[in-house]
Amino acid sequence: MAHAADRRLDATQAVVPPTMATWNEKQAPERCPGCGVKMQESDPDKPGFFVRPKEKKADAKEEFEETLESSFRNKTDVFETPKTNETDDAEEEEVLDVVCARCYSLQHYGRIKSLAAESELPGFDLERIVGNRIAREKGRRAVICCVVDAADFDASLPIESLRQLLVSAKLLEETESRMTREGRSAAHIVLAVTKSDLLPKQCGLKRLEGWYRRRYKVQGLPSITAVHLVSAQTGTGMHMLLEGLEELCGKLGDVWVIGAQNAGKSSLINAMHRCISDGNASKQRALTEAAVPGTTLGIVQLGGILPTARCRVFDTPGVLHTHQITNLLSAAEVRMILPRRALKPRTFRCEVGGCISLGACARLEVLSAPSSTIYMTFWGSDEIVCHMGKATNAPELWSKHAGITLQPPVGGKERCNKLPELEMMEVNVFGNSWKESSVDVCIAGFGWVGIGVSGQCRLRVWTFPSIEVSTREAMIPDFAKQFETPGFTKALIPKKKNKKAKA
Repeated sequence: MAHAADRRLDATQAVVPPTMATWNEKQAPERCPGCGVKMQESDPDKPGFFVRPKEKKADAKEEFEETLESSFRNKTDVFETPKTNETDDAEEEEVLDVVCARCYSLQHYGRIKSLAAESELPGFDLERIVGNRIAREKGRRAVICCVVDAADFDASLPIESLRQLLVSAKLLEETESRMTREGRSAAHIVLAVTKSDLLPKQCGLKRLEGWYRRRYKVQGLPSITAVHLVSAQTGTGMHMLLEGLEELCGKLGDVWVIGAQNAGKSSLINAMHRCISDGNASKQRALTEAAVPGTTLGIVQLGGILPTARCRVFDTPGVLHTHQITNLLSAAEVRMILPRRALKPRTFRCEVGGCISLGACARLEVLSAPSSTIYMTFWGSDEIVCHMGKATNAPELWSKHAGITLQPPVGGKERCNKLPELEMMEVNVFGNSWKESSVDVCIAGFGWVGIGVSGQCRLRVWTFPSIEVSTREAMIPDFAKQFETPGFTKALIPKKKNKKAKA
């Protein structure tokens, strides 16, 4: 008894389970749980570098007192070695919960940690790597969850990557030509249209779903099993998407999440975890989200999304679309052009010989029209500054205001000189109404302009070389309630009512 009392009085000895490893002894994960890159701790200028966290030194006396108090509550011996439930849990505790320096910097500061490491990031052949892996998984259902941006659908739909992925995975019935003709595939393809909260409420989910199906079908891809309009920000549609994926996977299946860079894949997956945990903190580490192209660098297996233990979910690196304008802009400029609030139309009644400038990234000139004016409605980020004036004055306007008042880009002449000069192309548009937009002119990764005209008009579109300019059926035909006036304009953000002033 005396010997036991002496042991209890010696509060300088910390009660540490013998199976517990210190942070220095724990093993780093092979792949970064935030982006999937291979981890290493030797070279800070190489991809995957991480810093081993410093172990917190616990006060021995406080730790002993806490253990003593809990033992009295649980009626256990103070010096009894805690029992582990399963070996798997013990093994999981031996792995450090860390991310690479790049992910840490993006998560906490929104910027790249090392430019030297950025230039050496590994490439990823989605079609070959993922396609071959799906082909090897015999007996497992393949569900392709293709994530596209609701506000940039045509530019964010990975048409060629999806087609080649299905070919590599041997999921097509015969050849690519037959796939185009019959539109059948052995895999289930689910279209997850994210950022749907950015679209105006008057659009209606049924109308939008029908529009997205028609745009997808135009590309000659295999038929889709389902279309889900979802929002990672508000959680809209997340439950239905998860239920749909679970049903398609069955008892043994894999979900492969693919999409273009900045389409919102990582945000969508993190929203899935929040949806499953009902807003509580999830045990699964969140994927890295940032307005930087190429956040995910490797295949990341995700746990806890589907309830069936034998079903798996994989996130894949975003597909690089060189035809999107985001590839030419800085991280700060990308944040400007990616909408963060609901889109609001800016309608211009532009005369023949006039033009509208969309920041210093694009310009539309009216060359000819059935009437003296046409209606042009810009749909894009409310941080993009627009200007309406005469086309003959546009060069002078840009030389004075590009990068200063006319943004993006940001940084004046010095920044604009680093970007390629704008190139022009002519676009013929045929519309059928003066009361609404019937055709959209899209600038990949930037936004679109709805054209309201009855008859044929000819436009000249200026933007950076290699940036895709296309036309399509109008997505949102509505005009703005109030038209813009000549000069500079920026989307108005309604101010919050001051309750005190009202009182």
